Amino acid sequence: MRRVLIVDDEPTLRLGFSYALQSQGTCVDTASGGASALELAGENRYDALFLDLRMPDVDGLRVIEGLRDAGNHVPVVLCSAYITLESALAAIRRGVVDFLIKPVSPADLRHAFGFVTGGASTPLAKALALAREKSFGDAVSILEEGGPRDVRTELWLRLLRHVVRGDEAPEVRAALGDKIAEQVALRSDAA
Repeated sequence: MRRVLIVDDEPTLRLGFSYALQSQGTCVDTASGGASALELAGENRYDALFLDLRMPDVDGLRVIEGLRDAGNHVPVVLCSAYITLESALAAIRRGVVDFLIKPVSPADLRHAFGFVTGGASTPLAKALALAREKSFGDAVSILEEGGPRDVRTELWLRLLRHVVRGDEAPEVRAALGDKIAEQVALRSDAA
């Protein structure tokens, strides 16, 4: 049985996300804020975590920091309508490379869950699995050696190269634009 934690301060979103992901093979827990998410993640093992960025008690980036500081490397899908280039870069540097831009469809939730919990079969999936472990150089190598690249794979290659170099938002913005999270977001129609 797979287990997922949904963290959002909006009750209707938690309920909708739960319905979209709940199945015979998946157990869904929810948390209304970052503090309760950290508590639940400390008590349970999750296969994935869907995390809002903006929450009143503890924001999503601080939740990610708390998880990583505790040695918890659960795959996190950052879900927000407010992902900026700065927050995307901060998340990537913490091993969070999966983004969904709200509003999110049930198909996108299921696709993202399958992507982060499924086996890494394509060069992009393998590279992102390495990036989740903060092995950014290895991720770049896989993408460089992976043969022909689609637009999303090429964008990830360019973005991860910036992360490896330690570029900050102004350099990344100049090279790739301001809407990185929207361009790399997991969408079922982009599969």
